[in-house]
Amino acid sequence: MLCYTVCFPLQVMVRCVDCEVYCRNRLYWARIIGFVVCLCLVFLYICQGPPALKVNSLSGKVSSLHVPDKVSSASLGRGPLNVVIVYAFDCTNWTSAWYTVDGIFWMVQEKLTYFAGSCLGYIYVISTPNTYTLDMKVVDPTETKETGYTKFAWHRMTCTKNMASGLAEAHKMISSCGHHNSIILFFSDGLVNKGDFFDGTQNFVSKVPVHTFTLAGDAYNHVLHSIVANSPGGKFHATAVPERPNLSSPFSKLLDSLLGATPKDDEKPPGTVSGREPLDVVIISAFDSTNSTPAWYTVDNEIFWLVQEKLTHFANSCMGYIYVMSTPNMYTSDMKVVDPADTKETGYRKFDWRRLKCTKNMASGLAEAHKMISSRGYHDGVILFFSDGLIN
Repeated sequence: MLCYTVCFPLQVMVRCVDCEVYCRNRLYWARIIGFVVCLCLVFLYICQGPPALKVNSLSGKVSSLHVPDKVSSASLGRGPLNVVIVYAFDCTNWTSAWYTVDGIFWMVQEKLTYFAGSCLGYIYVISTPNTYTLDMKVVDPTETKETGYTKFAWHRMTCTKNMASGLAEAHKMISSCGHHNSIILFFSDGLVNKGDFFDGTQNFVSKVPVHTFTLAGDAYNHVLHSIVANSPGGKFHATAVPERPNLSSPFSKLLDSLLGATPKDDEKPPGTVSGREPLDVVIISAFDSTNSTPAWYTVDNEIFWLVQEKLTHFANSCMGYIYVMSTPNMYTSDMKVVDPADTKETGYRKFDWRRLKCTKNMASGLAEAHKMISSRGYHDGVILFFSDGLIN
């Protein structure tokens, strides 16, 4: 009996030690198995993607396809677009019409950078001599109005009969790109132009939409209507193109609608900022600026920059200028949205700079100043007119 009572606690102790070893072994293997399971889950996660993304989607599926660094416009529902701009007027001299369409060229260029693989071309005529110039290439986002255009397939050739104001050549350029999505933007200066280049325009049948515009008069409008009637989906835009289209939000939005682009935020109509409406100002130096006289220094070097600084407090305001040089009989102008980075120290960066011959009834630049302001729709504009007190 005594022996039994002594051995029993020893037996219990042995059994407890065995149990503890057994439990430790099970815990060790449980950890090993858990670690292996975690590795398997991580491997499945990498191969198939996060399961939560599929669970939280009604009909989602994790794709094994590689996502490219750059998504093409076609994958966004926007295929490449071919655009040809036709200068349907005599470009022998740099007229106001030429400057206007050149500004439109760079507007379209910038908008087409959002359509990967798009092409932009142009064609214009020089009546003296009887030649036309053209080029077309894939849009290069690095090219801007400031950097300039790098020639690609540039050609200058003699005009022939039945060129239909460049529409026939525009079709050849479009066909060389091979895209099905194409339009032609056709700009007339509103005058009746004659010669080989314009021969056969009214009877030309287009395979792509042609949108026609007039820059001034309406003497050529019947031809513009004929072009549209002979093109699928074309349209004659009755409202004259603004003098400086790159300052016009309505015209920018019109281009967006034709190209299928989405207007940028800065192309929205000007709004108020802290209760202050944008203000458009044009400064006229109403005196001969051939030489740098004290009057020129006063207006150009002092007043201009004084007004520039004040307009920085009116967001989205525009400022322009115009001055005349009697030798030669030319005037110079420019207008742009006020850039706070432009100061008297840094200087003024050109935007829509033009130098043209003076014509009759310019009214000391007042007529031109009105054209500049009209680009913004006469939203809220003033003209500051400075005379040197002399008879010019």
